[in-house]
Amino acid sequence: MGKRSITDEEIALIKAMLHRGMRNATIQFYFNRPDRPVNSGRITNIGDGTYSDSALIPMAGDATLDAFLAGFGQASLVVPPAPGAQVAPARCGPLDRETLLAMFQQDADGTWRFRPGETDAHECKASFRLRNAHVWLRAVAALANNRGGYILFGVHDKDAACADGVDKSFAVIGLTGSDFANLDPADLTSHIKAKLDPTPRVGAATIELDGKTVGVLHVEQHPSRPVIATRQEGDIREGDIFFRYPGQSSRIKYGDLRTMLDERDAIARQQILPMVEKLLQRGPDRVLLADLEEGVLDDGKRPITIDKSLLDQLSFIREGEFNEVAGAPALRLIGEVRAAGEERIGSRGVVTDVNLLTNFLNRETLFRPVEYIRFAVEASHAEWLPIFYFAQASQLDRADLAAFIGGLGGSAKRREMFASRAMGTKAAFKKPVGTPATMLQEIELGLLPEPANSKDANNVAMAICGLVSPEGFEPATLLDLLSRCVALASTDSKGGIMSNIRRAACRLDELLFAPAGKG
Repeated sequence: MGKRSITDEEIALIKAMLHRGMRNATIQFYFNRPDRPVNSGRITNIGDGTYSDSALIPMAGDATLDAFLAGFGQASLVVPPAPGAQVAPARCGPLDRETLLAMFQQDADGTWRFRPGETDAHECKASFRLRNAHVWLRAVAALANNRGGYILFGVHDKDAACADGVDKSFAVIGLTGSDFANLDPADLTSHIKAKLDPTPRVGAATIELDGKTVGVLHVEQHPSRPVIATRQEGDIREGDIFFRYPGQSSRIKYGDLRTMLDERDAIARQQILPMVEKLLQRGPDRVLLADLEEGVLDDGKRPITIDKSLLDQLSFIREGEFNEVAGAPALRLIGEVRAAGEERIGSRGVVTDVNLLTNFLNRETLFRPVEYIRFAVEASHAEWLPIFYFAQASQLDRADLAAFIGGLGGSAKRREMFASRAMGTKAAFKKPVGTPATMLQEIELGLLPEPANSKDANNVAMAICGLVSPEGFEPATLLDLLSRCVALASTDSKGGIMSNIRRAACRLDELLFAPAGKG
């Protein structure tokens, strides 16, 4: 039998604590030492008799356990009562007073010390300043990337010693300032969120030991590790990944990063397997994937758009925890989901000047039609973009279109310009001269040009801007002609050509799709 590090007396006490209902997380803090950590698994093995010869060691009596607990000098420590006492179950969270006080013990000379010392789950710092965030942000990231843990402020680290050589390792010195005591949780979160991504979950608390204040941060292991530094802060560089090793928070080693990423991939596979199984059970014809950021239900063939007004109403409701994984939320989607209309024929993405023009010329809408109008007014810098085709698809007349534009964001100047076009007081018409004028005459006679280069494309666009009436033309004929001009212009770096083509598209938009009225 190998030599064990836990004594018979300690095993007897651990058994008595388990018998009283004390949790592993609490028990381990009574027996952890800097040179000998006692993890939760070891406590469980002692309880079931599988650790060394622990099965042969009898449990300590109530009086022995009470004396042991009283020896810590923790009059305020909440201790589970002897069996049979009728009390409400005690909480035992990571920042509860019971948990925190169990981390400290008092020496014979009255010095309070942090029992666990600096492990891969504990770091000690003598002081705290919110402005020197890099001092503790490194530890926050490191703990979140390992298994979580504690940062203690107002406690000497392992290397501390007085001038006379007296050991002060892990001794409580208390915080001298009020920065930690006055710490606003919002400020703490703001500092962490601004420097680390994904954002670790951190809680704060304070405890008093003989009038000395100790500040405590508890950091949870992040489920989407690694946590990465997003900007420079002191000696923290953008892109740094820290990991908590016994006694230090340092930049992660390759092997630990590889292990972390492999574990994350394994968890992702486990999470997706139930969805794959349901897909196989129901068959692909009965299943849609919901993308709640894009607002799309998609089966890979014909997406269904969730209306923006409905998407904003969808909410996640935390209904409890799965028994299998503590803390895993059970989520329910609340809201009515319906198809947004038959106008959608492709996949959702981002509206740009290019796809707005291309979709117009191809007579298609890959987005909700009004989103093209919204983009033209709020997001684009182009002066000329078609709007009437998309207004027609949204069943908006001139007054409705002008009202919709008036309610959008963006600059007042652009809203005024597009509203004027909506009401027909501003048009894309421009009388051509020179070669474009000659081309316009040919177009009006039914002789459509065949542009061969970007220069021809530019002349065709300027000619179309001079059209007075669409009579005698099939809409597809002129739109396809301008589509060929777009393809030719894409090979030319001169921006003026595309400006003329967009204006020509607006002229066709006015002639072919605008409601009756001015223009």
